[in-house]
Amino acid sequence: MVLLALLATVIGAYAYDYFVARPECDATFNKIQEFVDARNKLGVKDGALVTPDELHKEIGMQPTSVEKHNDKQYEVEYYCWWGPIPLLNKRRHFISVVYVGQDPKWRFSSHHRNEVPPEEALPVSYDEKDRKESEPLPDPQSAGTSDKSSGAATSDKATETAPAESKAAPSGPEAAKEK
Repeated sequence: MVLLALLATVIGAYAYDYFVARPECDATFNKIQEFVDARNKLGVKDGALVTPDELHKEIGMQPTSVEKHNDKQYEVEYYCWWGPIPLLNKRRHFISVVYVGQDPKWRFSSHHRNEVPPEEALPVSYDEKDRKESEPLPDPQSAGTSDKSSGAATSDKATETAPAESKAAPSGPEAAKEK
């Protein structure tokens, strides 16, 4: 009897996953895309940036979890159709929405279906401590100067051998006249 109850629970979970969670996740993802596209088409004068509250109202649900990264100036909201169930909520049918800016003035940046936002979707930090100093560029040299570096030496050798090769075997219309 216990095994039958367990089997019924697993079948019910698969049915929910396939017939409810997947279609709702896809529909909500498309609704977010259409909302953002419509807002972007309005232009600067008529439209405004998409905020979390407007998005919550548009899709009719609150996020399951929110990761705030105030130090890096972004937050990620997760909308999970499996709710807070561990091992399932961020593996099956969820949407992650990235907002950038400062709390409380977050603005929509991107959204992703069934994936944690990739690094390229997150804002780049412009703090002085995060910048890496690159090596200084070498001093520029004029084209006619010879340098003992490999690039300059090979270009000098190429110009020296080119005239000798052209004298040894004439080509083009002159070669045809000589024959």
